[in-house]
Amino acid sequence: MPLEKYISDLLYRYDLVIIPEFGGLIGRKTSARFNPQTYIFSPPHKELSFNNQLQKNDGLLANYIAEAKGITYNEALEFIQSEVKHWQNQLKEEKRLKLDQIGIFNLVSHDKLIFLPLTTKNYLAEAYGLISFVHKPVKALQSDMPVIKTGSKKINKPKQKTKATVKSVVKTYQKTPSTQSSKLWKYAAVFVLGLGIFTAGIKVIKQQNHVPQDMPYQKATFVLKQNFPAVQIGQKQDNVAKINQEKYFIISGAFRSKQNAVNNLETLKKQGFPAKIVGQTNHGLWLVAYQGFTSDEAAHNMLPQIKQTHSAAWVYRAE
Repeated sequence: MPLEKYISDLLYRYDLVIIPEFGGLIGRKTSARFNPQTYIFSPPHKELSFNNQLQKNDGLLANYIAEAKGITYNEALEFIQSEVKHWQNQLKEEKRLKLDQIGIFNLVSHDKLIFLPLTTKNYLAEAYGLISFVHKPVKALQSDMPVIKTGSKKINKPKQKTKATVKSVVKTYQKTPSTQSSKLWKYAAVFVLGLGIFTAGIKVIKQQNHVPQDMPYQKATFVLKQNFPAVQIGQKQDNVAKINQEKYFIISGAFRSKQNAVNNLETLKKQGFPAKIVGQTNHGLWLVAYQGFTSDEAAHNMLPQIKQTHSAAWVYRAE
């Protein structure tokens, strides 16, 4: 199995893989993207970059190869050295080196390499299975159906039949025999009286429904004399989670000896850095950081400033 295969396996789990005597591959998480020109949605991925200053062996690659191939650590180092020598010879002869699923190296001067990462592989485990896709905007469809204009119709209000009803009662009285005249007069009088009461009731209801818009409000004439004590809610500091927890660190170096890590820590503090020992890697290396940050963006914004005097610095994300 070629060396780049082992490197590819480690890039899924680590943000930095150092190839001894060659350089380090650094993975940086990027968010999902949308290209407005091509309408392509790309999932979040781990963007690769290369730093040829990171050539000191940290043991990660050699230990992984030794475990995978069932060989000793020294045999794994010899395998790495052999592959790196082959890469360097190819760069001298062809000025170009392609590592499958990783990227292409171009030699533009005697010792300057330009790295172009391949985008066919997504090393971000969180985005496993996600692929890019094209989604064009949906245009509104115009209907070809004719618009039907409807004319407005006049609504005939029902006419009041009060007067006509009274007249009909009177006419009925005139046409009836004299024996029923007294009864009809009584009925007509009751009807007219009821109609008058009904009309007056409507006017009263209308007057009651009319509420003035600007009614004056009565001002409060009382004062609360009792003072209520303020309620203080206690909060246990032990149960409060830290919101701004540092998870990203700019690393100065990785040391197998803890004493060497402590010495490096004291040196950085004398230089004015808020340095700290982040912890140990899976291979027992102590990581010393220049500074910790709460976001990946903040760490990478500070990285160029630190690399002006410490070119081998790199960003590490704690699990």
